[in-house]
Amino acid sequence: MSERVSSLPSFSREGKPRDRGLTIVSDNLAPFEKGFIDQASEYIDYAKIGLSLPLVADRSRLLERIRYFHDLGIRVMSGGTVIQVAVKKGFVHEILERLRSLNFDTIEISESAIDIPLETKRGIIDKASSLSMEYMLEVGKKDQKLAPSESYLISKIEEAVELKSSKVIIEAGENGRGIGIYNEKGEISWESLNNIVGRFGPPNLIFEAPNLNQRIALILEFGPNVNLASVPIGDVLLLEMQRLGLTTETLGLAPSVHSVDGSPASKFVYHLIKSEHPIDQATLIQRSGLPKRTLQAALSYLVEKGLVREIADMSDLRKHKYTPR
Repeated sequence: MSERVSSLPSFSREGKPRDRGLTIVSDNLAPFEKGFIDQASEYIDYAKIGLSLPLVADRSRLLERIRYFHDLGIRVMSGGTVIQVAVKKGFVHEILERLRSLNFDTIEISESAIDIPLETKRGIIDKASSLSMEYMLEVGKKDQKLAPSESYLISKIEEAVELKSSKVIIEAGENGRGIGIYNEKGEISWESLNNIVGRFGPPNLIFEAPNLNQRIALILEFGPNVNLASVPIGDVLLLEMQRLGLTTETLGLAPSVHSVDGSPASKFVYHLIKSEHPIDQATLIQRSGLPKRTLQAALSYLVEKGLVREIADMSDLRKHKYTPR
């Protein structure tokens, strides 16, 4: 029996710290079973303590909770609400210093409820950096009545990239309905998502996905190493099984392109092709912003590795288009 068990393949992804396949769990400071978190800790990259909880929770208990996460190799980030409160009430530096004193690793800068001027964001980033805290920007609004257009989201992601946000989080609200990349039923608006992903690439984005079906759809579309947030702590082991293709919903999951050694350009181009295929070289250059030589090298690599195939452009047989295998 032991020999049979030992012959099983290893079911795992790359270990922490990782830059892809991130899982950010939501922590509202409710009691949880430490034994479960101990077991699931390898699959949790960040615990986000949201709302304005860092301002009202008991300091000693909050320090103890953050220390517990750190001991398990889990980084801790604040939610975007606390920074918006700070901007609105005019004490940004004081709140950032409090977060640092509580040992938060990362702050989320969000405009989910109010607009924050660009220069104010720069000031927040400068102060956070001086306190040795990382930052991530989140784009989108929580209120369905204020749901921004696709062009607005793209402009805000571009701004976040300009501000050197390590990743950009796309807001989904509390229930993932009618906000960001989701329609009123909580289903993914694929055309909008593909336009966003085609411009920035999935590795640079983190998708809030509070609902089970949303996480499954994103994994099936972008592979096991898609970055996901707003994950309930109790769903972490299930999510990891879904990432690895070990559930009925994801049994047909194809290996992610990230499992192949290749340049960032190759991976980015692969996702562009997957999002918008069949697609020709000129359109790929336009969508990616890559130099022609870099793009051609990436295409050659993807074709050689069998990840992409070249097909004839039926409108002009002298040209070719590309589609994923």
